[in-house]
Amino acid sequence: MVRVLYFRLLLTVLVSTVLCLAVFSPATASPPDEPDTHRITITFTSDRQLNGAAVWFDADGRLRTQTDVPLAHQDGPTKLWSATLVYTRPSPREPLDALFQSSGTFSRCEIRVDSVLVADDMVRGPHPTSRCRPRN
Repeated sequence: MVRVLYFRLLLTVLVSTVLCLAVFSPATASPPDEPDTHRITITFTSDRQLNGAAVWFDADGRLRTQTDVPLAHQDGPTKLWSATLVYTRPSPREPLDALFQSSGTFSRCEIRVDSVLVADDMVRGPHPTSRCRPRN
């Protein structure tokens, strides 16, 4: 009888410990890149935090548009605002074009594939629009 109670208690403690570890274990920050995928990074930069519009192709090659684009990060020394989109996809051959309209006097877009700069455009003037298209 004592053995049965001891075994049940031990089993309960083990199951509870395993469940606690499964529920409260920390999540990973981001899944690793799949083999044969490429990391696409698109950065928009302006001298204003709130801007006109941005257009880009997403991870599935679909055209995306956003108006009233807020840029989240301000660089201290330059006072320029920027925001970055990052995703992975199987082929960098799909469309990678991007377009960004600033509401200020400075507009820049950059596209990187696996940290390699493949497109960059910088325009100055009233409400400038930068256009990024990767070089062939």
